[in-house]
Amino acid sequence: MGDFKAVLVDDEENVRYLLADLLESFHLGIEVTGQAGDGEEALKLCRSLKPDLVISDIKMPGLDGIHMLEAVKKISPEIICVFVSAYTDFEYAKAAIANGARGYILKPVEPEEMYQLLKTVKAEWMQSQKHRKKVQLMETEIRKLKAEHLTDDMPVDSNGCSRVIRKALNYMEDHYHEDISLESISEVVFLNKNYFSELFKKETGKSFVQYLTEYRLEKAKLLLAISGFKGSEVADMTGFQNNSYFISVFKKYVGCTPKEYSESLHQAEKEDK
Repeated sequence: MGDFKAVLVDDEENVRYLLADLLESFHLGIEVTGQAGDGEEALKLCRSLKPDLVISDIKMPGLDGIHMLEAVKKISPEIICVFVSAYTDFEYAKAAIANGARGYILKPVEPEEMYQLLKTVKAEWMQSQKHRKKVQLMETEIRKLKAEHLTDDMPVDSNGCSRVIRKALNYMEDHYHEDISLESISEVVFLNKNYFSELFKKETGKSFVQYLTEYRLEKAKLLLAISGFKGSEVADMTGFQNNSYFISVFKKYVGCTPKEYSESLHQAEKEDK
């Protein structure tokens, strides 16, 4: 399963180092990937490091442990939180548990108490990882079954496209200006990504990426023919990541830049007049 990643949060640096040493001595496969001196810093680490466990003090400058926990759960409900505090006030413990904390240990920390709690937490985490893997495997099998069902004796349209590829093309034509990919569109038609890619190329003669790129470029050429649109606006309207990429792809396929293409069209119009 790999190491169980943890972030330690306490406004006292020496406490964080003591906790890190303690966790290492447990040999539970808990890797301390980050340390924070306050709640705000802890949230930044949770967003960037995506830890499995946060061990935190309750009372800290700025954002306290309880409010930090609420924010952590919004980042990822699966992050496990354990509080280590010098405060024996029952209300703190009650608030911590109510907000989803897995445990509340008083300072000074008793190593055996911490060990037993983290041993249980790690075991529960490993069980949840196994469950998640089973769910993912089941979802994969369901997709395969749907793919087999959809592709068996598929009816074809007048263009020789099967129903599933026609559905993909219709989706692409409706959403070409959005951030769509082979992965996202294969999910739309309930097919395995690799199988969909092979089927698409077999029926259209082009890879999905090539087909989508050429379709976007045709739309871009139509927009460039309309006076008033800037190249960057056309890029945004046709789903290209940015103007530089749009110019590069346009020149590769069309043989000139969008600006040159637009100017040549408008020059031809003037000459016709």
